[in-house]
Amino acid sequence: MEPRPLRHAYLIMTHGNFPILEKQLRFLDSDNADFYVHVDAKAGEIDTDRFCSLPRRSRVTFIDRIDVRWGDFSQVEGELALLKASAAAGYDYYHLLSGVDVPIKSRAYIEQYFAERAGTNFLKFQASEISEHDLARVKYYHPFQHMNIRSRALRKLLREASRLPQRLVGTDRTRSYPGVVFQKGTNWFSLTDEAVRLVISREALIRQFCRSSCCADEIFVQTVIFGSPLRHTLADHAFENDFRSCCRYVDWSRGDPYTFTDGDLDELVSAGADYLFARKFDYAAHPGVVDRLFEIFGEDQGGT
Repeated sequence: MEPRPLRHAYLIMTHGNFPILEKQLRFLDSDNADFYVHVDAKAGEIDTDRFCSLPRRSRVTFIDRIDVRWGDFSQVEGELALLKASAAAGYDYYHLLSGVDVPIKSRAYIEQYFAERAGTNFLKFQASEISEHDLARVKYYHPFQHMNIRSRALRKLLREASRLPQRLVGTDRTRSYPGVVFQKGTNWFSLTDEAVRLVISREALIRQFCRSSCCADEIFVQTVIFGSPLRHTLADHAFENDFRSCCRYVDWSRGDPYTFTDGDLDELVSAGADYLFARKFDYAAHPGVVDRLFEIFGEDQGGT
């Protein structure tokens, strides 16, 4: 008897770049998948009815919009909302994607990849132990984080200015959580139903230590999984700062991260077998590479 196909929930956080969202919904459309989408409140109007009608087989659910600000608790809040909305329906895998992610394998390849590794959690860690630099994200209060300041230099200046007096008086918020081993990685993941339900069950704790934090969206899932038996279900290379462990192709050596252009097409097409999605892309600036990737891998599955 053939095993039933795995069910997938694609959780998409988009801040614009709606042409990419449209292509994501068409490309990943499947009898075995549904979509849950959060649109940043700052992103302007979107015709949700039209987007819901794009897939022929998958269901699209738009969750309530919030104002997501870089490095702020609102990022965590958006992710938790997507996890709770999708877990209510129940899936085998939950894939957190941004609105600037593009698949670099066919839909059939992606579904088969997880079918062959069922039960494995794909989550990247920076290292086996969090650095003091990264721990500072939750160790100190960050009162200016919600201000959504565009200037990287100004953000850093305000962050350091707020931390300095706290260092002098010995502030350490992590002492309030004895037994919690904080970890850091990337927030993009492909997690099992068991892992997602575990994260949701720790919502109260997550809200406590993520509030007044800085960039805790790269900390809360890693911290919960690391402190549980599910640590032993992680993919290979999980603690080696290796993006293969979360199936994402991301380049931090050329940017923060690098935005792929038309000249990177061959590199993306030939990415290794464990890279299923690439980020990031800017459709307004470089539409060609986005269109070609969806065309190439759509052809592999007989059209999208």
